Amino acid sequence: MLPTRTNTPDVITFDEEGRKSTRIKLKRACNGCAQSLGDADNRDVDDRGNLTDVRAECPNCAPVVALEQAGCRTWQLTVRNIGGVDRALDSYGVFAKGYWQPDVDGKNRVVGLRIGDGLDRQVAYFEDWIIRHPDGRIDIHRKPAAAPSV
Repeated sequence: MLPTRTNTPDVITFDEEGRKSTRIKLKRACNGCAQSLGDADNRDVDDRGNLTDVRAECPNCAPVVALEQAGCRTWQLTVRNIGGVDRALDSYGVFAKGYWQPDVDGKNRVVGLRIGDGLDRQVAYFEDWIIRHPDGRIDIHRKPAAAPSV
């Protein structure tokens, strides 16, 4: 178990002339769903200077990490990778196609991926995790409601 991160609040001060200044501590967000995890520290950068994967610390993304360790194939669906995820699912013999919904202007837009056919079909929206289990089952792990879009 990783040590719990501190979460240092911002400190706002005023100098003798009334100028406001704010001291902040750099924060780390989950690289899976973008939820704040607390203060950044030395474990967030590897010896090459790259950010490490901290999804295992996130209450929302830790189950996805556990599934990956159990042999599941996972994809986080994004606007940029929808075509690649569609092709990957097709290569497993799983039907998938873009899922369209009207936006605020009334125009239809792709908002995710419809997976499967018939009564068993599911919809993964952008930022959701698609999980293919070793036995071929497909599950959707939803992004948290408060997570910003990436």
